[in-house]
Amino acid sequence: MRGKIICSLILGIFLIGIISAATYCCERTTNGAWCQNVNTRTQCDNSRQITAAYCEATSYCKTGTCVNQIEGTCVSSTEAACTDNGGYWSTQKAGDLPQCQLGCCVMGNSVAFVTQTNCKRLSSLYGLNINFQANINDELTCLASANPEVKGACVYTKDYEKTCELTTKKDCQDKAKITTYEGASFHEGYLCSAPELGTVCGMSRQTQCTEDDVYFIDTCGNLANIYDASRIEDTSYWTNIQKPTCGNSEGNKDSASCGDCDYYYGSMCKAKKTGDTVTAGNYLCKNLDCNSYRGLYGGSSSGYATAETYPKHGETWCATDNKNGAGIYSPGATSFRMICYNGEVTNEECDLTRQKVCAENITDPATGFRTANCVANLWADCWQQTTQSNCNDINVRDCSWVDLPGYSFSLESALTATPESSGVCVPKFAPGFIRDSAEDVTASCALASSICIVKMEKHIIGKWQCDKGLGGDKGDENNCSCVEDANGKYDAGVTWSNKLSKVCTNMGDCGNKVNYIGQPGSTNTSVIITTISDENSNTNKTE
Repeated sequence: MRGKIICSLILGIFLIGIISAATYCCERTTNGAWCQNVNTRTQCDNSRQITAAYCEATSYCKTGTCVNQIEGTCVSSTEAACTDNGGYWSTQKAGDLPQCQLGCCVMGNSVAFVTQTNCKRLSSLYGLNINFQANINDELTCLASANPEVKGACVYTKDYEKTCELTTKKDCQDKAKITTYEGASFHEGYLCSAPELGTVCGMSRQTQCTEDDVYFIDTCGNLANIYDASRIEDTSYWTNIQKPTCGNSEGNKDSASCGDCDYYYGSMCKAKKTGDTVTAGNYLCKNLDCNSYRGLYGGSSSGYATAETYPKHGETWCATDNKNGAGIYSPGATSFRMICYNGEVTNEECDLTRQKVCAENITDPATGFRTANCVANLWADCWQQTTQSNCNDINVRDCSWVDLPGYSFSLESALTATPESSGVCVPKFAPGFIRDSAEDVTASCALASSICIVKMEKHIIGKWQCDKGLGGDKGDENNCSCVEDANGKYDAGVTWSNKLSKVCTNMGDCGNKVNYIGQPGSTNTSVIITTISDENSNTNKTE
């Protein structure tokens, strides 16, 4: 009897424990969690479904796949949690949904194992071109495809021998698929001569040209690092791909010990020739400067290239075929753009008539490096400019101002006396005429011709002199300065013609000049004087 009472008490205590430990399934809790089992109903969001049971037994907490169509991600989720966040929910597993299929997203040198939508999203975020490879369906293969062009040692067994090729990761991965490359494995950043790889490839003293530089090659013929004679026996230099540390900053021209060439500074890898010296191998950074050229070169104080001062590779400069030392201003002279390239000098003719002239600049004052181009000679409207500022405006024309008070150009009568004028504008580079041409060459020269009419009288001793009037005060009115020197002494127009000579010679192939081969033209050293008689006096017309 006593035993039965005890059992009843125990059963009562057990039933009370079950009732006090009730479980509720909240579709959503007050804390925002989805499908949570809780002990009290007050923990559930009353606006959502609540059941006195475990969530695993409810229909609203059944999980499926939630697709974020913007981000391109697929996660396991309940329907309510998915749709509340703007997702698309499906009862299917992610692997069965086309939009959830993963592939390899290649972005430059980076990769990610994601969906195609997510790949496009990453492209827009980082501004990269992408390549989505749907055929790669496992993450390890995808990660292995990163940096496909990175270089390293591809080690494999062939004909029972462990050998190696210096190549790219992609190439090595392709070789691994071929049975003849047994056990191909890629070792990024390693050289085939690295001792730890245990291949048959070793160090050597041989070199070859690659990408303009001189490189060591190993005993298997693979590229190693850039040639550095001081590291021929340095094991560490034959282990990893390294940047060179040898030589100078000028391209190591003709260096016997360093193969770090620089085409910009005038050197590139070439086979050695007689007279060249190298410590090892048969190649060097050959000097591309034009050091054997001895022609015209403004970089030299003599005007000609020397053994110490000569054009550098890539340098351009101006020269002329004028043999009388007068630059491009002599009749028949032509300017050229000279070019030093790969050790040879060539030229480009600007223009026979100097409608184009060579213009030169020093682009590097420290080295005197020059650049030149054939540019248009903008001379045609110089004579129309009446002020010095307009004449010297280099943005519009190529002209020079000549101080010549009292004269100006006139289309009707060429160079004429104009009291208010302070000077005239002439071409900076005198235009020329075609050699051996029969065409009329007087057009621009005619603008520089001038006529000065002077009333003359014969002196008592029979010599002519300028008529200055009875009081001697009409010299200016009578243009006496056209036939007298600065002291008022009669000189038959020599002083006057010299004053106007610069105008004449700058207007073209005019005036007293020596041509481009050093031969003088039909020179005229005196003023043309024409005597015109009238009833009252003799008048000299001076041209």
